[in-house]
Amino acid sequence: MAPALAPFKSTSTLNRTSAFNFPFAFFFVVVVSSLSLLAAVVAAEDQNQAPAEYTDASAFKDAVLNGTNTYRRQHNATGLVWNSTLEAFAEAWGDDCRFGHSGGPYGENLASGYPNASASIVAWGHEREEYDFNKGDFSKQTGHFTQLVWKATTSVGCSRTRCDKHDSGGAPGWYVVCEYWPRGNVIGAFTENVQEQVNEEEAPGPGPQGPGQEAPADEKPKGEECMQGAVCSVAGRTAKGVGMAMWVGGAAWAVVWSWG
Repeated sequence: MAPALAPFKSTSTLNRTSAFNFPFAFFFVVVVSSLSLLAAVVAAEDQNQAPAEYTDASAFKDAVLNGTNTYRRQHNATGLVWNSTLEAFAEAWGDDCRFGHSGGPYGENLASGYPNASASIVAWGHEREEYDFNKGDFSKQTGHFTQLVWKATTSVGCSRTRCDKHDSGGAPGWYVVCEYWPRGNVIGAFTENVQEQVNEEEAPGPGPQGPGQEAPADEKPKGEECMQGAVCSVAGRTAKGVGMAMWVGGAAWAVVWSWG
């Protein structure tokens, strides 16, 4: 029987196979590493940049009361006090991250995606620029403001929840829910409860929580616009991270192409 020989494979074939496999594996590893880096960077930035007004309960409460009572003083209404029952109701609704009104028995303001709690209050208060004080009636465009300064309201309780449900119709970013009692926006009672801005000398004294911080009512929070005028700061940082990952991936592909 004639001796058998193993099939011959040329050296050139072996070299081409090796030259193809190594760059492809390198490209795959770089892309996976880039995506992992992207996820880590975005998560770290979100954690590090979350303001104390969201992460600290006391700072959140102070921000809500300071901003709210500043606007109320400016519109001849006394300051509100914090109500734990309203806070619990707000938490129960906000924890589901459904961006819509609860239909509960209290007055209610919602905001989502703002960089801090104070910015949410400013957004509500800024609606006064659109309110017709002469007409004295309800409007969807100014309903947050009118509830904010409603004179008959005496207490407030709010919650904040990290949601980030950009793609499912839920609340983006930090979701702020505030409940008020007695509720405002009562049809037929706007004229006596929503008054024009008064001079500092004519404003009522500060509420029980102290003088508070002056809210820059002539400025809206700046950033990418989301539902209800919210600022999606998370989306902006994610876009930067995606750009970085694409740049790294493109550089890796250029290396593979040059080796091919």
